[in-house]
Amino acid sequence: MIDVTGEGRANRFMLVLLALHRITCLAPAVVTCAYGAYRSAWANLGLLVAATAWNVVLFGVARRRGWFPTALVHLDVLLAGAVLVAVTANLTTDVGAPNWGNLLVQASGSLVGAALARPWAVAGDLLVLVLIQSLVIVAVGPGPGPSVPALVHAVNGVACFALVAGFAVRYLRRTGRNLDRTNAQRLAAEADAAADHARFVTRLAHHRTLHDTVLTTLTLIARGVADPGRPEVRRRCARDAEVVRGLLGDRSDVEFGTLGEALRDVVSEASLLGLRVRYQGATVPADVPPQVVAALRAAAQEALNNVVKHAGVEHAWLTVTAEGRLLRVTIVDRGRGFHPEEAPPGFGFRHSIVDRVAEVGGRARVSSEPGAGTCVELTWAG
Repeated sequence: MIDVTGEGRANRFMLVLLALHRITCLAPAVVTCAYGAYRSAWANLGLLVAATAWNVVLFGVARRRGWFPTALVHLDVLLAGAVLVAVTANLTTDVGAPNWGNLLVQASGSLVGAALARPWAVAGDLLVLVLIQSLVIVAVGPGPGPSVPALVHAVNGVACFALVAGFAVRYLRRTGRNLDRTNAQRLAAEADAAADHARFVTRLAHHRTLHDTVLTTLTLIARGVADPGRPEVRRRCARDAEVVRGLLGDRSDVEFGTLGEALRDVVSEASLLGLRVRYQGATVPADVPPQVVAALRAAAQEALNNVVKHAGVEHAWLTVTAEGRLLRVTIVDRGRGFHPEEAPPGFGFRHSIVDRVAEVGGRARVSSEPGAGTCVELTWAG
């Protein structure tokens, strides 16, 4: 399984870099096979094939496991030292050629610095590589003593590669962990925001339902518009009580059937408040989505509630028409009317009508004049 964390991505990136480093170290061995740099070209070819095979195994295991096993890193140090000794022994003395064994030792040093976590393990493996290089330099040196510049160069090369690789992998891992932590905090914040939004939507839905039913009924009774002693008003109160029980029980929204059935139900409820509504909906389509039916039903109900509360009339008209893909629901009264620009919309019109219709992709528009009544038009394009 691929590690998708930031640290895992850092490990894979470093694995690619270390593999590329190995390739650049083995390339000189291929080039020098073309001229007499070795006492035995076949021996050099054999060392090259063996080193290549080992690196395929090493990086194949690291790729499958996600990183380099410690035991294979130690083994790589010994094999790199052995290759250096063998390549150096096979070089001729009269043809100058790069000793690719030294390059492989430096690559092994970079692997040690990157792959090992314990300082004593890093120091031990680097010491082994430096000692092998020093013995080789002493063995092939021109004089009886070691070549100090050559020794300094060897130690510096191995140490620098190990230091750079160690710093790079630790920096990338730390950055990856920081990114993971930042992403986790962002996801947690988004989850909290989504939960807050869900709670807000639920509260708003409850407020709309209460406003359109219980609060409207109580307001009409308080204003004397509806007589609580009348049987139809008592039935309305019983329905409102069921609504409150549903909210307390956190029940899901009720299915209202087709749009025609839902609007006829709205007309029936309005009649309980003494409003006579003439309904015209012969061309109402039967395939309107349930969420659109619920939104148009609630908006029409609130528009009729406003007629009862504000228009001062006992008659209204509710008309449904379908023109191609456009569905239009119109609620009209011939009441006292108002100036829309002078009467900012309250909770009912804004939330129960405009927002509800907008949430399903529709539009709500009101037109009115003092003494000329009011028209609320709801449109939705299927």
